[in-house]
Amino acid sequence: MASVDSQTNFPPPLAVASPDRAVTRHLFTVEQYHEMIEHGIFREDEPIELIRGEIIRKLPIGNPHAATVNRLNRLLSKLIHDDAMISIQNPIWLADSEPEPDVAILIYREDLYASRRPGAEDVLLLIEVADSSLAYDRDIKGSVYAEAGICEYWIVNLNHATVEVYRDPQSDGRFATVITARRGEILSPLKVAGLSIEVNAIFAMSPT
Repeated sequence: MASVDSQTNFPPPLAVASPDRAVTRHLFTVEQYHEMIEHGIFREDEPIELIRGEIIRKLPIGNPHAATVNRLNRLLSKLIHDDAMISIQNPIWLADSEPEPDVAILIYREDLYASRRPGAEDVLLLIEVADSSLAYDRDIKGSVYAEAGICEYWIVNLNHATVEVYRDPQSDGRFATVITARRGEILSPLKVAGLSIEVNAIFAMSPT
């Protein structure tokens, strides 16, 4: 592990008091999170993300989850226009969080975001693929995305072969419009010009 500059002070991730007192959590800013990665406290490829100031270890990705992300990447790559781009499991910089959604469709930039992380204003669509993480993606990540003003958020629900579509983000952490798309239906994101995708194709289903 790389040594940490003596001038850089990070609070401990978790401070535990005596058994009769509550556990105290220290929350990190996005800037502190970046510094910890730069100093080697966490590897860049470590399966973690910053959610509401807490460093969260992501669940292992199973084969159906990975295959669905790959399928989405292939499908969307063929459909989006040159004014948008796809980002797979890469970070998005929000106020107190830096999630790594399975798929993000972003406004295209010539440098492909080499000079800065994409923020909420760059996002056209976020997609999470969920099976065991379904409740977390709905309740925790969903509220983070809504508060940040993400215009549209999809959860590909592997448990029920549906796509949950969340639109109209509110500052209180909810989406005012929620739609569940099922087999045989077609999805068209609000902000991605010309994009329509069949629910069947996301789950590799044959048409009914």
